[in-house]
Amino acid sequence: MNQRTHNHESTGGLSVARLAAMADALTVPDGGFTVDPATGDAARTGYAVAVHPECEHICDGRVTADDLAAYLTRTRHVLALPGRVFGGWCDPGTRRVYLDVSAVVATLPAALELGRAAGQRAVFDLDAATSIPVPPAPSPVAGKETPAEPTPPIPAPRAERTPPPCPPGNHARTATSKPSRPTPAGRKPTPKNKPDSTPKRSTGGPRKSPTSRRSPKNGSPHSR
Repeated sequence: MNQRTHNHESTGGLSVARLAAMADALTVPDGGFTVDPATGDAARTGYAVAVHPECEHICDGRVTADDLAAYLTRTRHVLALPGRVFGGWCDPGTRRVYLDVSAVVATLPAALELGRAAGQRAVFDLDAATSIPVPPAPSPVAGKETPAEPTPPIPAPRAERTPPPCPPGNHARTATSKPSRPTPAGRKPTPKNKPDSTPKRSTGGPRKSPTSRRSPKNGSPHSR
């Protein structure tokens, strides 16, 4: 069995004639293909993105059907993964040909994100049959750091409230106690601030009884 026959057996549903037509598509600037190697069907809608940088193969010259078959043989285990397709693209700027294992996604933002993560220069729009450059990731402004997600401020610790100092001489006073009245100089304090003595009555002689009557000068009230 020669090398050509072995390569053809490793290409799945792609015939030699089909491989030759795919090689011809790579001679056109920005030309290429996206094919399921198991069935030979071409993907016609969505965006093709090379997602396996380790499988990328760059050709500086013309690519032949044998080159495509050899690439399919080397990468057959990766192409067997779900959703993987065989992709080829001719860079219109350098005329280099890129062979890749690609994935097809439905939206352009998702394709560009995958392409940026894989370090790809472009993704391929299958509907428009044209490539779309992958923009570089935005770089932070010099001298400014990328702001992180805001975090709630940490509350300051509450200061302990210290009661105001008591005035001198009032340490035993409470909120319900009443201030004592000052004691005049020279007098001794008495319990409960009562006067030290009961006021004395004036001494103007013997007190007359309210029931006593003064007898008349002439004698007893019974005398006539």
